[in-house]
Amino acid sequence: MYETKYPKPLIVIHWLTFILLIIIYYIGFTLEDYEFNEANMNRYRLHAILGVTVLILTLIRIFVRRKNMNRLPPPISYYNNWHKQLVSIVHYLIYVFLIFAPLVGFVMIYQTGALSYDLGGPFPSNAEFDHTLAEIHEFAVFSLLVLIIMHIAGVIIYRIKTGEDILDRMLP
Repeated sequence: MYETKYPKPLIVIHWLTFILLIIIYYIGFTLEDYEFNEANMNRYRLHAILGVTVLILTLIRIFVRRKNMNRLPPPISYYNNWHKQLVSIVHYLIYVFLIFAPLVGFVMIYQTGALSYDLGGPFPSNAEFDHTLAEIHEFAVFSLLVLIIMHIAGVIIYRIKTGEDILDRMLP
């Protein structure tokens, strides 16, 4: 038997993740104006902590979703097989990048040696982000942003084309 709304834990995680991503994106874009050093470490630390929080929420979300498969709303009415595949790919890739982006970010911080600073050691004098890791992180972040925009646009277009408000399924 299908429910009309997603289970409350999934709704809370969905919107909490969305809010955290807005904050993370804002902090991340402003970090470009700050050098990675001891004076600015709290900015980088906050960005990293929120990123790891999103990673943990995503893993919890996957677990809760699998556990509640019989309590999910019915699938939407797809226009055709191409639409069904596109929706599936976008959702899948959102999860991939919600996991991948923070993992790469963590590796970036780890490779600078700054984690020892968080454990009470001195800030490493040669702390720099690996250029390749930074580019991979930026690619993952940008890809996630594009996918989220596609997801939001899809919900809006679906509403316009069908008159069905599928957003209501994810509202508290």
